[in-house]
Parts: sequence; C-alpha cells; structure tokens
Amino acid sequence: MKVQINQPVSVYGLGKRTNNEDNLFPPPGAASVSDTLFMVCDGVGGSEKGEVASELACRSVSGYYQRHRITVSDDASVYNAIAFAQAEMERYGRDNPGSQGMATTLTFLHLHERGATVAHIGDSRVYHVRNGKVLWSTRDHSYVNDLVKARVITEEQARTHPRRNVIMRALQGGDPDTQADVHHIADLAGDDYFFLCSDGILESLDENALLEILSAPASDDAKMEQVRKLCEQFSNDNFTAYLVPIHSVEMLTVELLPPETSSKKNETENESAQKPLNMRVWVIFAVLMFSSGWYFWHHRKPEPVPVKPQPAHVAVARDSVVVLQPVKPVKQGKQKPHLKKDKKIR
Repeated sequence: MKVQINQPVSVYGLGKRTNNEDNLFPPPGAASVSDTLFMVCDGVGGSEKGEVASELACRSVSGYYQRHRITVSDDASVYNAIAFAQAEMERYGRDNPGSQGMATTLTFLHLHERGATVAHIGDSRVYHVRNGKVLWSTRDHSYVNDLVKARVITEEQARTHPRRNVIMRALQGGDPDTQADVHHIADLAGDDYFFLCSDGILESLDENALLEILSAPASDDAKMEQVRKLCEQFSNDNFTAYLVPIHSVEMLTVELLPPETSSKKNETENESAQKPLNMRVWVIFAVLMFSSGWYFWHHRKPEPVPVKPQPAHVAVARDSVVVLQPVKPVKQGKQKPHLKKDKKIR
C-alpha cells in the first residue's frame, strides 16, 4: 500500500520542570509530509542525564534505519535498531562516568508499504484513532498498569496513584534483555490519526478528552495548540507529543486498461490467434482425409464381377465326328428341361 500523510504537528514543553528530558524525532519543526519514522522518548534519571538518554535513543534508532535503508519494519529490524541504541548508550556511559543509570522510554511509529509498525518501551503511549474512536493503543510498562491488569485498582485510580510514575521497563545501556512490544497495523485509512506522547501529556488529558479534541472541526495545528494549552496549565512533567495525520491510503493493484483499449487488444489477439488455429484445423482435416482414403483403398472388398453366361454344348456324333452343339437355354416354368437329340447316322 501507499501511505501519504498530512503535515505532522508536534508539541514540546517543560511543564512545571526546569529541565526538559523529553526528545522527539524528527526534531521540533523538522517534520514534513515525506517523513515515515516518528519517535517520542521520555528520559529517566533526572541528575543521571535522562535528556541524554532520550536524545541518544532518537538519534541511534533513526540513524540505524537510515544507515540500513530499512523501508519495511518487521520485528527483527525493530529489535536490532533498539539493540544498537542500547549499545550506544552503554558506550556513552563508559566514556561519561556520571551518566550511569540513565534510561529512557520509547515510542516508535514507522509507516511503510505494509501499513504501520508501532513499538514502545515504558509508559509513553501511541494511539491509533479513527472517526473519534481509539482503534488500538499501547499498554504502559508501569507499576500501576500491572495493578490494573491484576484488578487491584481501576484505571481511574491509576491516574492519581502515588506510584503512577514508576515504570517497569526502560531503554538503557547494559541491559540487553529489555525488549520492546512490537505491533503491526495493516488496517489504515485516510483521516486516521497516530498520536505519540509522553506521560506528561496524559497528566492533562485522558483518552476521552483526547478524542474530543481530535474530533473537533478544526485544523490539526489548532487541535495541537489546544493540547499545548491544557498541558501548560495542568502538567507537572515535561510534555511531548506528535500528531501524525493519515491523508490517504492506496492499495497497490495491477493497472487495468481502459475498456476500448482492452477490447481492441482482445480483437487483435483473437485475430492473430485465429489464423494459426484455422491453418491447424485445415492441416488436421487434410491428414484425416488422406489417412481415411489410404485405409479404405487398401482394405476395400472387391466387387463381384458378373459372369457372362456361356451356352452349354452337347456332344453329337455326326458321320463319325463328334460335334458340340449348343443347348438352348431352358425357360423357367413348369416345363421339364430336355435335350433335343439328333438322329443317328448309319
């Protein structure tokens, strides 16, 4: 399929913090309709340079995709890109002793000819929205989400839980066992939205509020400006988001010829195919006729030849000479056949 997007729109703010540990790819103001790869990362660690971890993750994963010219994402390509980012973070930690323990969340969206590939680590999220409804979203790798899955608390209680910021999984150097959850989406349509965000966004609007904003009859820039204003008012944490609007989705099909061209082509093909076909028919017919004639000539029954009746002869002694005298044919009827005898000559 061919996926085209409208201009992506980003939000990137401090919240009530003095340092922004979030990062996004493409960088703020750099995205265009030709981009296919998007990321939002939320640094973890505070004094352990979380902003470096999030920046390294964005740079390493995008660099891996560009270097290896990956056009279609499968599980292996995502895992390899993340493993490369982990190696880069580990190398940075060795060269900079004060950065040990830095980590980051990661959300990842790649649009390609088979649809969309989404991956995530931590509590940053990705939403797939259509017609004011969430078709699919990531599930946080967090302490409170584990409690929700275990039915210990509700989703409403999770939003205000004192340990809501504790995550159970993060991207960091020296931890090769950390895996991303990867999800592939083939069902895409024009006017769909992908919304990638850090948890600072979710402090200011829940899922219902997000759907209300995205369904409003306003431009995408106006929608994201409304998100910004809410986050500046209510978010304590850094807030970062990418809105990726799908413009159109075209299924790749075989090009069909116009009806007139197609019919003319068929007529030409039929005529050209008919000529050798007619010739083959006549050759086969001639061979059959020749074979039949040869067979009947050599296996015919001879017709009976009528025998011309010859007159019968009788021997008659005449003057001591035997004379053969023809006998008249006997008429059919009641008469008895008889021979006429000549007189004896003494």
